[in-house]
Amino acid sequence: MNKLIVPLLSLIIIVSGCAQTVVIPEAKGPFDPRPQMAKLTAKHKNNNKMHFLVFGDSKHSPKLQTVLKRADALTPEFAITTADLVKSGGGTQGILDYKKLEKEAGWFFNKYPTWPSVGNHELSKKNNDKSQPEHEIDGYDQFASFFGIDEFKYSFVYGNATFIALDWPKIEKDSPDYQWLENTLKAAQGSHIFIYKHRPYYTVGSKKQGDVEGKSTAVTKLFSKYNVAAVFSGHDHTYYRTKRDGVYYIVSAGAGASIYKLKRIAEAIEGDVYYGYNTEGSKQKGEQYLFHDEQGKDITFNEPMYFVSSVDINGESITIKMIQAANGKVWDTVTFNHPVGMVN
Repeated sequence: MNKLIVPLLSLIIIVSGCAQTVVIPEAKGPFDPRPQMAKLTAKHKNNNKMHFLVFGDSKHSPKLQTVLKRADALTPEFAITTADLVKSGGGTQGILDYKKLEKEAGWFFNKYPTWPSVGNHELSKKNNDKSQPEHEIDGYDQFASFFGIDEFKYSFVYGNATFIALDWPKIEKDSPDYQWLENTLKAAQGSHIFIYKHRPYYTVGSKKQGDVEGKSTAVTKLFSKYNVAAVFSGHDHTYYRTKRDGVYYIVSAGAGASIYKLKRIAEAIEGDVYYGYNTEGSKQKGEQYLFHDEQGKDITFNEPMYFVSSVDINGESITIKMIQAANGKVWDTVTFNHPVGMVN
């Protein structure tokens, strides 16, 4: 897809009592996060503290409203998504699905700059009416029209952190995408680095190994080499926190779509935290869903819970929480020190 030249607007705002001219990019889509983010960046220049949220996999579930209301109550500075916010993003159905998403979440996207990523459902063309000329519209094009972002792997900087969004297809070693990723990681040295994307690298859910490898790859080795703080993903509708080779990997896929079965818990390691549909539980015993905490304790219940992940940065300290949407209960918390020195 050809890159577009982004028109710029000038905005005079007050920063620390002084007038300052800030260049604001003109929105290229109704929910382009860049104009809001530019204002936020200007107000919090050289900021080493921040609070942002992570969520994904809603696919028009009515539960999304509960998730977004909780997210709003947490008053983040911005949000990043792990994709699959629509059921089918391409063709004629994509037009309808993005209209649905606007009704469901437009208020939140207008209030908080929300940085998207592309999942398999954003690219899907299910229920496509081939009798209509719009049936040829690509899922990437619909995504770009809605969010105003026409590069599907991209990065942005805020405060002392760099955020890197990756596209849905897997990245092969030594490919152009692999080189882009390594160059972007190199350029981000000296800051906290967060990756967000749809497909996980590790899971305890239902996705098969051909989809989610569950082992070290050339890409995860890059994350370790360049001191990535955390990798957020969705796709397998569970919550999963694991630390592999010095990097936290978090599946945050609880924004409303049905919760998946925990079919791969044998691949978990000591200290992992996870939540999903309990394959060994029964409704009669109140064991349909299972939460496994850091100490190895299992908690079971019958009603699914939906959630948002919350991230707070204070200098070199990072805290990540899993927060239940319905009542604000914090189910998981990890705080760690993450020095941001340069990698040789």
